[in-house]
Amino acid sequence: MMNALTKKLIATITGVITVFAMGTAVLADNPPATVTNPPVPIEGIRDDGQYHDLVHPGTANGGYMQYSLDGVTWFTTLPGANTVGVYTVYYRAAGDANHSNSQVGTVTARINRPDAAAFAEQLYWNALGRHADDATKNYFNDAIYAGTNPADLARAVFSSAEFQNRCLNDEQFLNAVYVTLCRRSPDPSGRTAWLNAMANGMTRMDVVNQVLQSYEFTDTCLLYGLTATSPEGPNVTVDAATKVREFVGRLYRLCLGRRPDYSGQNYWSSQLQNHAISGTNCAYGFFFSPEFVNANYSNTEFVTKLYKVLLGRDPDAQGLANWVDALNRGVSRQDVFYGFAHSEEFTRICTEYGIVRG
Repeated sequence: MMNALTKKLIATITGVITVFAMGTAVLADNPPATVTNPPVPIEGIRDDGQYHDLVHPGTANGGYMQYSLDGVTWFTTLPGANTVGVYTVYYRAAGDANHSNSQVGTVTARINRPDAAAFAEQLYWNALGRHADDATKNYFNDAIYAGTNPADLARAVFSSAEFQNRCLNDEQFLNAVYVTLCRRSPDPSGRTAWLNAMANGMTRMDVVNQVLQSYEFTDTCLLYGLTATSPEGPNVTVDAATKVREFVGRLYRLCLGRRPDYSGQNYWSSQLQNHAISGTNCAYGFFFSPEFVNANYSNTEFVTKLYKVLLGRDPDAQGLANWVDALNRGVSRQDVFYGFAHSEEFTRICTEYGIVRG
């Protein structure tokens, strides 16, 4: 028979086990976090040798989004790749202190081969007013795979006898260059600047060379999975409108990790060009946009992006550690952003693009 002390010990141990079991049950019963908007595959990615995000970011409730390419190793950053292939992207909502993880979902993303034939069609249709024949498309494919710069192929079209024989006046020529290389008509101020430059002796090939060095031509090449590098040519002055658009395009690439959409680039560029906002205002709009915030970047990732966008370089180890420590101690991301935006480096970047830092 059990004495009173034994009974008391058994009752105590049973109570501890019961409490522990109840605690485990409470944790297991935490509701799962939910994926409110699943990630969506980015369409039209082509193998241009560059690293590309595979999906647009999703959003979560009760936690934060995580992504994986193997279903085992999870990251808060978007998954990416740089070679042709079909990729399965795993995603889930990682639960916070009051939620468990959601179920894992998957989406399929694809990186396609470069399409030099379509690039040839774009050049011929807009510059020469006709479709590219099969022989030309094959030539472009062979040339690109052999390492030819897409800018050189474009220069060849504009310097060809066929283009010269169209006998375009300066304004028609300028419109053809912009539509072909930038996929838009020249803005009024840019048109005036270019026409004045040609009237004062700038050659048409000088104009072509300059537009080929623009971010917009790079963006056009990316649509076909091609990589544009700056062609050799005269050192001519870039018009202010083009510089502003390149500044905005840089924010899209480095901050949001994607190519600019046409309406968004037009909006930010017009705001900057009309002096409605400063370079700091514009950068703030990107870093604290819903798209950026919903990506749920860690403090380390956030500071790393600030270095690349506002200082134009990768972070040094000590600087990165100091800024991340400040964020971990409660300094707001807005305050850290302004610490970078008011730097000499960002002032220099703004000056290079003809932007008032603010």
